Amino acid sequence: MLLGVAFLPAPLGFLAWVAFVPLLVALDRRVREGASKRGLFGLGYSFGFVFYLIGVHWIALLSNVAITVPWLKYPACLAAAAYLAVFTGLTTLLGGWLARRSGAPLALTFPLALLAIEELRGSGELGFPWFQPGYTQHDYVPLIQMASLGSVSLVTLWLAFLNVLVWRAATAAGGRWRAASGALLMLGLPWAWGMRVLDAAPRLAGPGTTVALVQGNIPGEMKWSGRHQPEILATFLGLSAQALKGTPRPALVIWPETATGSYLRRQREQAVAVEAFATRNRVPIFSGTPDWEIGDDGKVRQLNGAVWFGADGRVGPVYAKRHLVPFGERMPFQAVFPALGRLELGQAEWTPGTGTVLFPSPAGPFSCLVCFESIFPDLAREDVRRGARWLVNVTNDEWFGDSPALYQHAAMAPFRAVENHVPLARCANTGLTLFADAHGRVTSRLEVWTPGVLTATLAAPGRPTPFTRVGDWPGMLAGIVVGVLLLVGARRALTARARAA
Repeated sequence: MLLGVAFLPAPLGFLAWVAFVPLLVALDRRVREGASKRGLFGLGYSFGFVFYLIGVHWIALLSNVAITVPWLKYPACLAAAAYLAVFTGLTTLLGGWLARRSGAPLALTFPLALLAIEELRGSGELGFPWFQPGYTQHDYVPLIQMASLGSVSLVTLWLAFLNVLVWRAATAAGGRWRAASGALLMLGLPWAWGMRVLDAAPRLAGPGTTVALVQGNIPGEMKWSGRHQPEILATFLGLSAQALKGTPRPALVIWPETATGSYLRRQREQAVAVEAFATRNRVPIFSGTPDWEIGDDGKVRQLNGAVWFGADGRVGPVYAKRHLVPFGERMPFQAVFPALGRLELGQAEWTPGTGTVLFPSPAGPFSCLVCFESIFPDLAREDVRRGARWLVNVTNDEWFGDSPALYQHAAMAPFRAVENHVPLARCANTGLTLFADAHGRVTSRLEVWTPGVLTATLAAPGRPTPFTRVGDWPGMLAGIVVGVLLLVGARRALTARARAA
């Protein structure tokens, strides 16, 4: 259960280097004793259920404003842990079965099974890659430079093999020194390479582009009451005016997800106020906002998005969030089972966006990731491949209160910068608001739960990365090797049955 240190400060992050060792010891014993498939699965499920119940306990702490039916958050916490533990059970089942049937050692099958199942856990409408093991290293900036080669997936695979080497060094009857030496090399070489990458990182050639992030710190009870919209807008305009007094003067002001709690682009009085501010001060405003559109079928589609208010008075383009939070922002699988849309569990019913939207800026075009989207490497990669030179993540983490989720969520966003070598600006309603350079170094941040403005000059982007060019090859490779081992195991089983007959 030491993996629970996933998002704690750097001094404790090293515990993840040995987090899987107890599980490996127990799994190895069950494999050697010939445990059933149910036994292999049950080991991982028990491990996962306890871990995820601790990890997602913040669901039970969500603000009642966040949920239409507040009491549902308690069974939802248990249901989330029970569901996510299935993937840990599948990891031990797959890793143990492959080790027994294919002839490959558990030291190989476990890391590959872990990554393959993690890829599955993060995919589809129920995708939830929160707690992927690679994120435990977020504060070890030299180590996470591996993400530029193969995303956070490569960091996860590296961490799994490091745990295997530590396990072998601690328990193997022979070869302990070789395993210990291997663990030291596996730790030292990526660290040294990462330090070299950071030392060679490009510097700004000129004055750069200054951006202001506005953290309004608006309580949910106020934002969603519908009675305080003028006050909320005045707060954001006032903080934006404060930012423009700084030196150097910002070339762009960014507001967080659903900043004012209103349909900012559609409510004419508010839209006019923002347009007037932008044109009067000759500075564009980029804001998260709910929005709506009328589809080709004549139906209104609700969107969770972001909109551009230009310094020339023009409004647009509008971005719509592509990956919605299952059961929170949309009931999943409605495309297959439309009747699910009629279930009322307190969720919103947003319509997902269809693709990348690029916004202009003096620093080059940028794209937007709304809230939860920042934990999906493929979305940021798609944006960069389509021309984004930096990333903006707008979020409203006020839902989380002062729970660990506030910090867990923020810890994952800089990985998107490392993976694509582009800087990232994260603007949150209550925090954490921060800037990260193209190598994931958080260069500045605001204190949580305080209204304020964070102004900084964007770091320079780096060269295109192997991950941006190729994609998640570690996950694909793990899937291919696991598939081959499954075929080998199945063939060996058939051969054994034929001989027995």
